[in-house]
Amino acid sequence: MTDQEASSRMVRAVFAAWTQAGIDWLVLRNYENLPESTTNDIDVLLVSRDVERAEKIMREQAGVAGFSLHNRAEFATLAFYFSHQETGVVVHFDLFTALKWRSFDFLRCDRFLARKRNLGLFCAPHVAHEAVTSLLATMIYTGQVKEKYKGAVQAGFAAEPAEATALLTETYGERLARLVVEAATAGQWERIEAATPKLRRALIARQLTNHPIRTVRSFLMDAARVVTRFLRPPGLTLVLCGADGSGKSTISTMLSDTLKSTFPEAKSRKFHWKPPIFSGRRHAERVPVVDPHARPPRSRLTSLAFFAVHWVEFVLGSHLRIQPVTFRGGLVLIDRYYYDFLIDQRRYRLNVPEWLVRLGLASIKQPELVVLLDAPTEVLRARKQEVPEEETRRQRDAYSDMIRTLRNGKIINAAQPPEKIANDIRRLVLDYMVQRQAARG
Repeated sequence: MTDQEASSRMVRAVFAAWTQAGIDWLVLRNYENLPESTTNDIDVLLVSRDVERAEKIMREQAGVAGFSLHNRAEFATLAFYFSHQETGVVVHFDLFTALKWRSFDFLRCDRFLARKRNLGLFCAPHVAHEAVTSLLATMIYTGQVKEKYKGAVQAGFAAEPAEATALLTETYGERLARLVVEAATAGQWERIEAATPKLRRALIARQLTNHPIRTVRSFLMDAARVVTRFLRPPGLTLVLCGADGSGKSTISTMLSDTLKSTFPEAKSRKFHWKPPIFSGRRHAERVPVVDPHARPPRSRLTSLAFFAVHWVEFVLGSHLRIQPVTFRGGLVLIDRYYYDFLIDQRRYRLNVPEWLVRLGLASIKQPELVVLLDAPTEVLRARKQEVPEEETRRQRDAYSDMIRTLRNGKIINAAQPPEKIANDIRRLVLDYMVQRQAARG
């Protein structure tokens, strides 16, 4: 079964089951190729009272189609990521009950379901509702109209100006509604973008004045959602380690692409060794190390000072650079990390006791997964010969011993082709996330 066949089968099953269960729903946008193929996600609008039932049905149908839920994240929407147990293809659903900007409804959705269009397997919004949503969904956040939607927005406003005006008037008032409709119909995008501050002010003022209780409730619900996401972040921290020649840099680059359907690249970050706090410029200016053991170790006192500074940066980095990424659902991908202090102090010219290094490790936030890229010494030596053969062998043995002491440590055969290695790690990540999601209930 191909990726497309697997995802299409699941989407069809979910759509059919929702309709059969009498759930009122529609696909907000980017539905042109559904269910044969999907874009990054499937945006579904439904009423609040149906969310729990829709989720239950979706998870049941996903299981029947051979998919497992590996991530459920509460953003402004409810995001669900399902991965196929054989192909590994990911299907991403976003369930909307409202269209929000900072806890305010940037559009009222009452009219959407009442005037939806039936396209057979699923329904879509009225053309004016779809045009307004495509215009504002990005612009209200960024102040810019998304380029790919401009043609459809202009056509929708031109076809149904009265309905578009009525929808916008509910939230922004008649004067601003007419400005937006006139400018969009004429393709005057700069004029619309310039009006973004006025739209935001009108949105806030009108909702605080006309719907104070509902607005306060929305703030409280969003606060609870943010706290939940802080305690159980939907993102992931993945560390790649291994002796020189194991392919850490190559594989980390490939992983960013192979995992982007679960962790969008715009939300994710890659770090070498550690997330820099006050050593960012040195990291950026650093050139590749050709002979990591060329220079002698520092004195004991200087080593302790060097270690202390970097330990502080590891601690701060885990909270200030890593946690924000996982909080918003991104992937933090690090090659080497703090474990290098245990395996190869000489690379950093250190001379500190091992017990101190282990004590420092205990106070640092641990990554969810640590993957050792391991290969026979001769394979590693064929790729890199920056250190003597005996040192390569020692590092390999030390990494193997260390990884077995970590509850989240895994070993991947790095003698395989890079594509196979990246796919094995992707499967490892998705399997881990399925287990994590099951534990979260």
